[in-house]
Amino acid sequence: MWKAASWKGLRHGIVGLAMLVAATLLFAIEAGAEDSEPPPRERQSQTIDSSRRLNRAEDMIALLREGNRIETEGAKLALERGQAERVKNYARLLTMEHQRCDKQLTDYADEKGLKQRSFEDGEQEPVDGPLERLRVRQPQNFDRAFILAMVREHGKMIDALTSTMQESHDADLRRLLAEQLPVLKRLKQAGEVILARLPANSEK
Repeated sequence: MWKAASWKGLRHGIVGLAMLVAATLLFAIEAGAEDSEPPPRERQSQTIDSSRRLNRAEDMIALLREGNRIETEGAKLALERGQAERVKNYARLLTMEHQRCDKQLTDYADEKGLKQRSFEDGEQEPVDGPLERLRVRQPQNFDRAFILAMVREHGKMIDALTSTMQESHDADLRRLLAEQLPVLKRLKQAGEVILARLPANSEK
């Protein structure tokens, strides 16, 4: 009878020990999972931050591509309607440089899998944009109006790039913009030099 009671007690002890070991292992597994993955709220925050960085990159590329479009379309008008040879030479330079910049942007977007979209994203072209104002210029007033518009548009693009480079945490995007910024500055400065040599024969 003593042996049966002792065996029964020993069996209960073994079962209890096994349950304790199993509970310890389960706790360790759960603790390891918690250490390897951030809490749900932190994971959600990381996802939102990644989405914001993605949207910021897409917005910046769309903005720059719209600027490239305006500059190259304006250059096309200048080659058709420009009077001074230096203005036409500047238009050729704009076309070459902005096509090169645009290719860098599209290559980057393709590499990163970013959505290629228009800056206006389906909206109608503005009726009072720089291109529309150039199209209605008289030939004698075109050159100065064209150069002035290009200087202003380059200034806007430079401001946008500088702001994004200061605020963005995306190192790849900052490197891309750092390659584009000197080109835009050179084009703006070249336009300012030409503008200073043109007669002030058009309203601003």
